[in-house]
Amino acid sequence: MAKRPRTARGCAYELHAQVWREGAYANLAWPRILADAALSQQDRAFATELAYGSLRRFGQWQRVVEAASGRSGAALQREVLWVLVLGTHQLLAMSTPVHAAVHETVTLCKTVGLSRASGLVNAVLRRISSEPLEEWLDQITADTQDPDEQLGRRHAHPSWVVRALSESLEREDAGGEVVALLEAHNQPASTHLALLEGEPGPEDTPTPWSPRGVLAVGDPAQDPRVQAGVARVQDQGSQLAALVAAAARPAGPHARVLDACAGPGGKTAMLAASIDSPVVAVEQHPHRADLVRDSVRALEHGAVEVITGDVVDHLAHSQPYDLILLDAPCSGLGALRRRPEARWTKSAEDLTGLVATQRRLLQAGLDNLAPGGRLVYVTCSPVVAETTGQVDWAVSTVPGVEAIPTAPVLAEVAREPLEDAAVGTAVQLWPHRHHSDAMFIQILQRTRSD
Repeated sequence: MAKRPRTARGCAYELHAQVWREGAYANLAWPRILADAALSQQDRAFATELAYGSLRRFGQWQRVVEAASGRSGAALQREVLWVLVLGTHQLLAMSTPVHAAVHETVTLCKTVGLSRASGLVNAVLRRISSEPLEEWLDQITADTQDPDEQLGRRHAHPSWVVRALSESLEREDAGGEVVALLEAHNQPASTHLALLEGEPGPEDTPTPWSPRGVLAVGDPAQDPRVQAGVARVQDQGSQLAALVAAAARPAGPHARVLDACAGPGGKTAMLAASIDSPVVAVEQHPHRADLVRDSVRALEHGAVEVITGDVVDHLAHSQPYDLILLDAPCSGLGALRRRPEARWTKSAEDLTGLVATQRRLLQAGLDNLAPGGRLVYVTCSPVVAETTGQVDWAVSTVPGVEAIPTAPVLAEVAREPLEDAAVGTAVQLWPHRHHSDAMFIQILQRTRSD
């Protein structure tokens, strides 16, 4: 099938349409959009920076558009707003010349069937181009005295996210790092490969922390190791979480090992590749279970048994496990670099249901550990309610459970020591400190059976 003759800006607009109209995940939709477009390598890079950057800063650029146009975002046709956000990002965050940014964005407006709005788009973008970024940031923060709201508007985060992240840093007496963290979220993340077998090659650049990680160069899908299934795209923080789980408890060939929430399978594959025991991987959603099967296709036959179903039901009818990896559903605020739209699509109210789900899974997992067995609790979130708050709940609520210092285990598996990663008995990684997703890892042990 011939690829569509789509421009770089047209691809970026299509991503906004799929994210805001259809609820697509940008990191899943974008590769498909690029694959369907006949873009040069240079245009692919421009399109990716424009598409992802404008999604990351969507709420911030919307406020700039509102200030420049004198209209609320709700008063603008949503498709026109998407076009204006794309133009604003080029003017205020990219090195695109003003003439090109305005002219090409007006052309895009006409191309996507919004010709009647082209005059408005031209006028608003010329108004935005007349002042530098700092002037616009001062304007969009002038009407609030709330410090979290001010930080959020200036650094492109909803205020509730700023508050949650600040609280997480303050438990480490590091509240002053919040601006560095917010800005880290606005930078593209490096792409890492996890090597399930073999050593890094002479042309590989190893990741600083994960001994199984290398920096991906170019399109990872074209790497022969990825095509063969012996390497996978996986952030080094996620790799370390799986390696900590593998090292949390010596597991011989007869140990019972469970990956409790396995999809999409990156940690499953790394765990299974790092221990001698077979792994039972349970995933509730059939399409994600298929992703788990694909993730482990290069491993030895029998290394992983994938079960589609509810893990709480599975645990209720299974023998106790010696080791459980529980990568729990969470807010995902630790992966904002990779999920550019996520900060704008989530809400503080989502946490209530997530915390309840996490406790349900923790209770079931801890209740079904063999004496001396260990559960490794992982979230891609630093939020207190989802991390140290859940550990405190588990230790105080579930009889016969204790928190095991996790930083020493991380030190055993990491390529190099990670500074400032311990928080209490747990490990908390940070984008601005460790150049990884904000992965939380805590080893919990069943000391007795009650």
